[in-house]
Amino acid sequence: MEDKILDYGDVLLRRQDALLLLDQNWLNDQVIGFFFEYLAREAFPGLAPRLLLIPGSAAYLLACLGANGGGAAVVLEPHGFPARTQLALFAVNNNPDATAAGGGSHWSLLAWSAADGAFRHYDSMAGSNVGAARRVADAAAAALPGRARARVLEQRGPQQQNAFDCGVYVLALARLLAARHAADGPSISFEVAPDAVSPADVTAVRQEVYALIASKAAAAGTAGGLPPPGS
Repeated sequence: MEDKILDYGDVLLRRQDALLLLDQNWLNDQVIGFFFEYLAREAFPGLAPRLLLIPGSAAYLLACLGANGGGAAVVLEPHGFPARTQLALFAVNNNPDATAAGGGSHWSLLAWSAADGAFRHYDSMAGSNVGAARRVADAAAAALPGRARARVLEQRGPQQQNAFDCGVYVLALARLLAARHAADGPSISFEVAPDAVSPADVTAVRQEVYALIASKAAAAGTAGGLPPPGS
């Protein structure tokens, strides 16, 4: 079993999780969950409960339970969705097998706005996660007044140049939309230019998140074995 390096909110990180941020690795739910927790707790603490960030594990549970299985009641309603939420961000994974923890091969970001009740899907490999995003949206929509089928809009946005950076685009886009919400409230623009996240930005986000994890692990005295940031 890999060494535990950080217990942060609802996320437990091991050394192998942090090392995914180095080089050309696909990010797992633990890393994405950590950054979502960081955005909620430290980057934008004043936005709760208006801003709701749902990590991959919770979004996947929501989709598996479905609209008729009480997914929204289990995952979303304890957080005040939709009554107190203005913007909800979901990390979407395409894992087809509920028995395979950590499965799947692609991440995308789904955003819900209280202003118009629509879900907007940002996929850095356009078209790859349409079905997975629809399942999350339909399950979440069960909590909305009238229980209508979700309206999902496929958004243009930055596109990855490889097969492994999808999770980093989710982190970058989640922070971008959260920052817009902090500045503009529920009237934010959901249009994201294709060059809003560049390959250089992706590298910088990897380095930034790794440095965050390493610094928190060092402060907790549990960073043994982690390469120093920038090494």
